[in-house]
Amino acid sequence: MPYRLAGFADEISTDIQVQMDHLIENGVMFNALRGANGKNVMDFEDFQIPLTKTQFHNRGIKFSCIGSPVGKVKIEEPFEKEMERLKIACKRAKQFETKVIRVFSFYIPQDGDPARHGGEVIKRLKAMADYAKTEGLNLIHENEAGIYGNTADRCVQIMEGVNAPNFMAAFDFANFVHEGDDPLAAWPRLKKWVKDFHIKDWSIAGKGNVPAGKGDGRMREILTDAFANNWAGMLTLEPHLTRSPGLEGKNGAELFKIAAESLKGLLAEIGAK
Repeated sequence: MPYRLAGFADEISTDIQVQMDHLIENGVMFNALRGANGKNVMDFEDFQIPLTKTQFHNRGIKFSCIGSPVGKVKIEEPFEKEMERLKIACKRAKQFETKVIRVFSFYIPQDGDPARHGGEVIKRLKAMADYAKTEGLNLIHENEAGIYGNTADRCVQIMEGVNAPNFMAAFDFANFVHEGDDPLAAWPRLKKWVKDFHIKDWSIAGKGNVPAGKGDGRMREILTDAFANNWAGMLTLEPHLTRSPGLEGKNGAELFKIAAESLKGLLAEIGAK
């Protein structure tokens, strides 16, 4: 099966017309829907939803996931509030005809023992997965910086603890590097759960995000192994290049094009189809 490219189109522009133009220009036919017209997807007004969906569908662009912020809050905050946000995210997934919602595993205090929070994190994520299952939807957990699941060890703990077929992983190369974890060591431990690669690289020397394959994320080795073993998920561009060394002053569309071309060049190098 040919590889599939998605993108967080709000990195191109807040304007959905510009988003659509540049997704298509770069051969990216799935939008990981996080925001449009200056609003987060969770905050869309009722009239925006059918209009936005129709505009993208009319251009041949589908939605790979709802890029929700669910779980991107402090673990000390009441869980009931996040469950309500999850319900909104599930509603959005159905409205935009996708079965996938991105979630996080809660920010934990940086001055204590992370292990103290593991049980509560897994309990919450399991409840979220159970609810999503009743809605016929899937959750993917991103290894965001600063949250409980920011390292391979704790990502494995989460995946084994939740232990649900509708709860899988989004593998973010740059975030692992940023958090001091080796992506190449993380990959074999997490590969059976990975349904989405977030295409974002990080340079340790440059202390910032760089185009795919230009940093320390070990993308070539990991993607080579993934495709050799018939991985068939989504490759989602989330470049975060606004502060990348040497790319200062370029707008979102220009940076997205650089990111897309770098990824496609890397995929050609490794013979991915």
